[in-house]
Amino acid sequence: MRAFCLAFLLATGAPVAAQDLAGHGGPVGALDVAGNRLLSGSFDTRAILWDLDAARARIVTRFHDGNVTGVAFLPDGGFVTAGQDGRVALWQADGRSPEFATEPGTAAIAALDVTPDGQRVAAGFRDGRVQVLERATGRVHSHQAHRERVSGVGFLPSGDLVTVGGDLRLIRWDADFAPLASAELPDLPNALAISEGRIAVIFAEGALRLFAPSGEMLPERFLTDRPLVALAARGPDIAAAAIDGTVWYLTADILAQRVMFRAATGPVWALALASDQAFTGGADGRIRRWSLDDGTALGGAEAEQVAQDYTDDSRGAEIWRSCAVCHSLIPEDHSRAGPSLHGIFGQRIASQPGYDYSPALQALDILWSPRTVAELFEHGPEAYTPGSRMPEQRIADAADRQALVEFLARASADPAQ
Repeated sequence: MRAFCLAFLLATGAPVAAQDLAGHGGPVGALDVAGNRLLSGSFDTRAILWDLDAARARIVTRFHDGNVTGVAFLPDGGFVTAGQDGRVALWQADGRSPEFATEPGTAAIAALDVTPDGQRVAAGFRDGRVQVLERATGRVHSHQAHRERVSGVGFLPSGDLVTVGGDLRLIRWDADFAPLASAELPDLPNALAISEGRIAVIFAEGALRLFAPSGEMLPERFLTDRPLVALAARGPDIAAAAIDGTVWYLTADILAQRVMFRAATGPVWALALASDQAFTGGADGRIRRWSLDDGTALGGAEAEQVAQDYTDDSRGAEIWRSCAVCHSLIPEDHSRAGPSLHGIFGQRIASQPGYDYSPALQALDILWSPRTVAELFEHGPEAYTPGSRMPEQRIADAADRQALVEFLARASADPAQ
């Protein structure tokens, strides 16, 4: 069933701190954090910039054709996204549209990193190529770095680039792609991160290994017999996640375990570390927060359970489950990417305070009612609400549209069980 989501047509409301973040319509495969901002990329083709203090989405982008496979913040407040379409896009802090984007590629991007000064962006491709974009000039340097998929890229403090690939090699490159050092890897690498000038690599066999810039292997630790699939580093700390949802938080010098916790029942595809908490993304599209002191969950599990449990077993409730990825029916619960739809009928489009609507949406004269919501899904957002951030989607069956609006009339009026 296609996702039916009234994304961002209403305003967000009062901030809700320390909530998990729900808004993606597919698995979350990329995360980065900077201060009170979190950036996420998903299989739903969107990248979302989150305000962590308010626990809500500030900007939603939909530029890439296919999965958003990499995200990174820039020191000047902007950010970078990369996708299955082989494109790298540079965004200013307001995120309305890319200020620059590379041409579509012939292979998907599998890894992304940015130099500490934000002037160079590296992308590793599934066909073994690596591209380095110079922001000052817009020049793109491309090199066939590996014979198979590039599964990790990272810039050392010196500015040299390090890559790992499916050909079981780690290579350090200078600015002209001349190899400076290399190492044979003992197993298939799945990701790379730079920690305190050293190179952390996770492997399909369940090991986390550190390497010196010279390629010499440093401490290693076998964490699990399951593949490790996500990695993040912050200063002297490293986090790694396995395909079964287990996360390890370790010191980067000797890989001593500080915390271990279970973040999901399935794969954790993305990790990010802040000063006191970790963020995880997985198959259900939700971004969860975890304490780095003891691994306890910090997000709104109770509100999530209420939202999941609400149903009256009707056809409309069945359709609503896809909408619930982005919206809640609880009054003033704006912790997801879209606002609560409690009391939607009778509200004018783009009328509530606290949300940055596009000028095109503010110019529309629509009052939400069962008829106008049904028309939205009959004609699609591009035709009915041009200028909105809602993905293009329709409900073809008139009976399904009627079932959805009848459910909304019941549920948004009184979501209590």
